[in-house]
Amino acid sequence: MRYKKELDSVLAKIVALWGIPGLSVGMVAGGEIMHACNIGVQSLETGTPVASSSIFCLASISKCFVASAVMQLVERGWVDLDAPLVRFLPYFKLDDERYPQITIRQVLSHTSGLPDIDEFEYRDLLSRPDDDDGAAERFARSLSGRRLVHAPGEKFLYSNLGYDVLGDLIAKVSGGTFEAYLRQNILLPAGMADSSYLPADLAPGRQAVPHLRMPGMAVNRAPAYARADGPASFLYSTADDMCRWAITCLDRGRRPVGRILTPASYARMWSPAARRDSPPLREEMGLGWNLGHFEGQRTISHGGAGLGWSSLLVLLPDLDRGAVILFNAEDAAIHLISRAVLRALLDLEPQAGSVSFMVPLSQAMQQGGIGAARARYAELKESGGNEFFFNEYQLIDLGLNMLNAGKVGESIATLELNIDLFPQSLDSYIFLAKLHLRKGECSLATKILRRALEREPGNPEATDLLAQVEGCP
Repeated sequence: MRYKKELDSVLAKIVALWGIPGLSVGMVAGGEIMHACNIGVQSLETGTPVASSSIFCLASISKCFVASAVMQLVERGWVDLDAPLVRFLPYFKLDDERYPQITIRQVLSHTSGLPDIDEFEYRDLLSRPDDDDGAAERFARSLSGRRLVHAPGEKFLYSNLGYDVLGDLIAKVSGGTFEAYLRQNILLPAGMADSSYLPADLAPGRQAVPHLRMPGMAVNRAPAYARADGPASFLYSTADDMCRWAITCLDRGRRPVGRILTPASYARMWSPAARRDSPPLREEMGLGWNLGHFEGQRTISHGGAGLGWSSLLVLLPDLDRGAVILFNAEDAAIHLISRAVLRALLDLEPQAGSVSFMVPLSQAMQQGGIGAARARYAELKESGGNEFFFNEYQLIDLGLNMLNAGKVGESIATLELNIDLFPQSLDSYIFLAKLHLRKGECSLATKILRRALEREPGNPEATDLLAQVEGCP
């Protein structure tokens, strides 16, 4: 790799500019770890340096392991990809006559029509101490009041909920717990002894704790684990272990040592199942993996973000190269870091890119509130703001971080500011309406949703939510 020193310098610059607490990067080629870069700390409070053995939550990268476990059950003849889910989980029911049609393949490819878990449902899930061996089945049984968003197999719709149900499927078919099956049949054979879906298994003193920008970067003290959502979101691992996983996947079962799956199963997982249309890395969806291209090279990947963590695993199967990125903040900096790492992986000079306008606005907000943030925005615009990029989603993410930290009032104020700056941002209106509805402020929520529908008449999410709001007392 030609640009190791340059990459380390670029990553250090991004970490400093964005205020990221800690970053761990691992890169592999030809079956070996070719480079590691560790910057910053596991926690802003302890100051313990990040190392390649530091333990991060992978968030949605966890789904790749679920998909691999399901494919392993398929290889053993215990599961049929095109069998209905209810064959294995007869207690799984929805308030929708179409649910018996859902197949395992459709859940793996996010084409089942199952809804996702929204930010408020997620907070409720995290707040419940529901972490015993029965959590997965109770979650699957709790969905009886849900309806499908679309017919099974019709189109792509990302669903954490679906992968959590697959975790229960793995448990029932294997006759044990989901976590035990994954550890014995996937993690340990891949050489990932430091990885687990259970926080109690993790080595003390090596955990990178989650941080949120709220508006200053700080440790997230809100609950940040739910066993029922473990399959979709809560595998804990290290850059070292994830490099071993990348090597295992890139080998694609061609050698018997450390084999998880056969080459045919990798081919099935890495074949297009649905369009995602989110280039460069998420052009199509396979079975548990995103399919795309970067600088003309085919990519197989999955990212993760939430509750104070960000991550990316990306493979370049035609070059036998791959990389893992882990950091302990939920931040759009993942896109800049990913691009820099991928360019270096392709022997192209890495670049730091620009910084989100949200970073200086959050700094101003921390020092002087919303008024100071508004003034800082005006300054950036007046100066041309060439070193920053502006879009409607960055302050939405900041508002979500504040909500996750329990700062509902600050989240509302941030979304109101975003609507002032980006009046066309429908997501801001909808999120803001949900916040007011959560507080029981139905009239305010109604007004906000009507404003949204004035800008985009017929928007389905705003229309459905308005129907719910108008029925509240």
